[in-house]
Amino acid sequence: MTTAADHIYINGDFRPMDGAVGENPTAVAVKDGRFVALGTDAEISALTDSGTSVVDLAGAVVVPGFIETHLHPMMWGLMLSGVDATTSACPTVEKLIRALAARAAITPVGEPIEAWGFDDSLVAEDRGLTAADLDKASTEHPILVRHLSAHGIYVNSVALEKAGIDSATVDPEGGVIVRDSDGVPTGELCEVPAMSLVHGLVPEMNPDASKIAMLRAQEVMASVGVTSFHDMYVTAEMYEAYRQLDADGDLRLRARLYLGHGVHDQLGELADPTTRVQVGGVKLISDGSIQLHTAALTEPYHDLDGCHCGGMAIPAGALGALVEEHHAAGRQVAIHTNGDQAIDFALDAIAAARAAHPGVEVSHRLEHVQTLREDQIARMVELGVVASIFVNHVYYWGDRHRDRFLGPGRGERISPVASVVAAGLAYALHCDCPVTPVNPLFTMNTAVHRVTREGHVLGADQRVSTSDALAGYTSAAARLAGESSDKGRIAVGLLADFVVLDGDPLHSAAGELNELSVLRTVVGGETVVEV
Repeated sequence: MTTAADHIYINGDFRPMDGAVGENPTAVAVKDGRFVALGTDAEISALTDSGTSVVDLAGAVVVPGFIETHLHPMMWGLMLSGVDATTSACPTVEKLIRALAARAAITPVGEPIEAWGFDDSLVAEDRGLTAADLDKASTEHPILVRHLSAHGIYVNSVALEKAGIDSATVDPEGGVIVRDSDGVPTGELCEVPAMSLVHGLVPEMNPDASKIAMLRAQEVMASVGVTSFHDMYVTAEMYEAYRQLDADGDLRLRARLYLGHGVHDQLGELADPTTRVQVGGVKLISDGSIQLHTAALTEPYHDLDGCHCGGMAIPAGALGALVEEHHAAGRQVAIHTNGDQAIDFALDAIAAARAAHPGVEVSHRLEHVQTLREDQIARMVELGVVASIFVNHVYYWGDRHRDRFLGPGRGERISPVASVVAAGLAYALHCDCPVTPVNPLFTMNTAVHRVTREGHVLGADQRVSTSDALAGYTSAAARLAGESSDKGRIAVGLLADFVVLDGDPLHSAAGELNELSVLRTVVGGETVVEV
């Protein structure tokens, strides 16, 4: 190295996650956003001049920047302007109704009232909402309450009327209009095709609103150590918002975007990727949510008298056609698959696309994989398919999956991270925010301990080491995205993205990873957040 570094960080305890054995470096040098040297304080301090910034880390532990491989930051940012319907804010249906009524009282008549984060399985009444419930809050505004899973929505009678939904309305393919015993819509709509019936009641997303939403989300992500993230359903408007944020210098984290089907056609030729924004592929939502009984299973739901296995939001034949279309174009597909039947259909579709186009080399990915079986793991390895695992389900809904939705056998082995690691399958861990909060250390801790909300260990044999959990947000996550030459490790030539912690996540005495705190988040050598 013949020129001085732009930044050096000394007096740290670095965990490079590069597989090397020996002394860990205590200092790194950064030039043009990448690591150019690792070594001792003395070695790295020699690479300075008057223009070099020098940061003393005071002995803190440093790990590669966290890569959050599945969340919806713009959606989350937009939701934050609505009523908070999560159980922490509204533990009862009655409290939610009061919160909606308070919002209605300060909202002009006729304008919609939106809320987000409701979970029927966690409120005190242990039930969903009805139009009659929401009418108690207002009959002068359309009210839309989004389920925490993002696979359902509850609306009042005003919204049903404005959307033209009544007893004669036919369920759209892949969607469910929930009805009472007389066939009358209750106000609950499940899956995107049905939810879309009321989407016209709320203002359309525009680039300006999307940018504001993203800036809200970015602040929180940076505070918990996220340096790169995958936005897993991006519209044309959202894509333009990302590009504008990047051009204006406001996007400080690295975004990998998965466009909705059809968005490539809307946008035409995509702009060249930058160090902050690139398109990773296409997102397809093939089934639904276990909590709403809409995930597609091969065996019936435990709590529905053995007569219901959920269903596909995209029928198997249509899914096959979509996967082949994008595979032939050289695009990676990321397929939402909660149920094992959906996983089977997704793997069938990928196998058929590969057979039809043997000259196209694209590694596809499956998202969530809640009920992933051992035979499916082996098939994914064979097909070169990678897995982004929603392990937070273990904490938030593990008790319900074991006792209600799936039963003891299937419920115990949801999110089988240990089996995935043992098979050598490329993997990552994720939070699916706003479904669960973005907090990589918490998610890693869940993978290590598999403790549920009620304090039970769920599937002890699927617990993983702290090293494997940390890899799920660093080196393994970079491998999943095909970005190992740029991210996931602290090594010369890679992007200088890292997180400074107040403790060591790899030390066995650390115990609870979620008790660690982020002191500093660095992207491209520049500090984004410092506590």
